[in-house]
Amino acid sequence: MTAGGKGTRIKELNQEKPMIEIMDRPIVDYVLDALSGSKEVSEIVVSVSLATPITEKHVQERGYRFIRTPGQGYVQDLRYAMYLLSTPYILVVPADMPLLRSESIDAVVTAFYRSKKSSIVVGVPAKVFEEMNSEPTFTMDMNGVAAVPCGVSIVDREMMLREEYLDEAYMITELTDFAINVNIVPNLRMAERILKERKEANSF
Repeated sequence: MTAGGKGTRIKELNQEKPMIEIMDRPIVDYVLDALSGSKEVSEIVVSVSLATPITEKHVQERGYRFIRTPGQGYVQDLRYAMYLLSTPYILVVPADMPLLRSESIDAVVTAFYRSKKSSIVVGVPAKVFEEMNSEPTFTMDMNGVAAVPCGVSIVDREMMLREEYLDEAYMITELTDFAINVNIVPNLRMAERILKERKEANSF
């Protein structure tokens, strides 16, 4: 899990982004719980940086392994973390996705193995954001569909470290699990509303 960013787009809350609370729980805990419940994830490692010391302490107190990266940028920090890992494939999950659920993570892993490629990127169709009255910040063509990459991916670790070409597959999904990265306050409010609706639905 990547949790070392500076969260500059939501700095008005004066908190490290992974530690911003939704329903009295930090965002990072929702993601950790989803990963912990996954049948396909063998080890959870959280990458942090000097920008996220409170997150680092929280992750450590919860008993998860963490890697303190240099904080030089997303790609550089990811590569640094990969040097310290040993598994052949790495599932990359941002710490700002509180709607993620274990079964959705398992679906990504299943799609990756079925693709028989060296990487997979998860994307959400742009129309999903339109239906949610949310403006996508970036779209790309994924198998002919205008989609937003959510930050969840799987890569062949050794190939990435050798800087070899990664044959990329796409998993395009309309699940709300992948539709919200908490980058700005409206994202936070939308995630909170959906989580409350899920809680109420499960209480019946």
